[in-house]
Amino acid sequence: MNNLKYNIFFYLTLVFTITFQGCGGEQNAGISEGIIKYDITYPYFKDKFMLSMMPAEMRMEFKGSRYKNTVDNSMFGSSLISNCKDSTLIMLLHFGQKKIYSELDVALTDTMIKKNGIPDIIALNTTDSVAGILCEKYMGVFEKLEDGYDCEVFEAKGIALKHSNWCNPYQSIEGVLLGYEVDQYGLQMRFKASEVSEAVVNDSIFKVPANYKKVSLERMLYEVEEIFKNLL
Repeated sequence: MNNLKYNIFFYLTLVFTITFQGCGGEQNAGISEGIIKYDITYPYFKDKFMLSMMPAEMRMEFKGSRYKNTVDNSMFGSSLISNCKDSTLIMLLHFGQKKIYSELDVALTDTMIKKNGIPDIIALNTTDSVAGILCEKYMGVFEKLEDGYDCEVFEAKGIALKHSNWCNPYQSIEGVLLGYEVDQYGLQMRFKASEVSEAVVNDSIFKVPANYKKVSLERMLYEVEEIFKNLL
């Protein structure tokens, strides 16, 4: 049961505090509607059994000024819907029969970002291809980590999203991130795009399903804690 607890925790962490990606800007050249799939790896986590329980992929669907990030499996799922035009975020959680959602404004979003490491960005003045998209390459340096940790960061060219990082730790980078890392609760997680596809995205995916109940953020976190308690 402890393994199941960790599985749920990491799924929730990924969507709630990491995957704030994408704000539309139709005036930019490139793909303005589509899907990005990211591989998720844990470069410094050594427990092979726990690694097998952790999520391996994140899916981002974007259109105009909205996007939806999703991480799920057969028993649990969480998503984040962002309306960048209005600077609002909606978090959704389902576990068994429980289906709830909560809304965050820009102030709450900023608070969540500041709790995590914000790296210094060093331009490397070089390019690379990630998932077939030309990217500018940077180095992200996390000063708070004693070992002087740094990571590779890839800024996409050819995706029409404006100010895509307004609500993540890489706010100084204009383009969409196709490769980056984050440090969350002492766990280093690496995201790298495996596929970028231009596709029709239905507006309905940005709506909260009718069978979800709205709760406060405090209630959302309480419900997550209760799930953990029941799994112990």
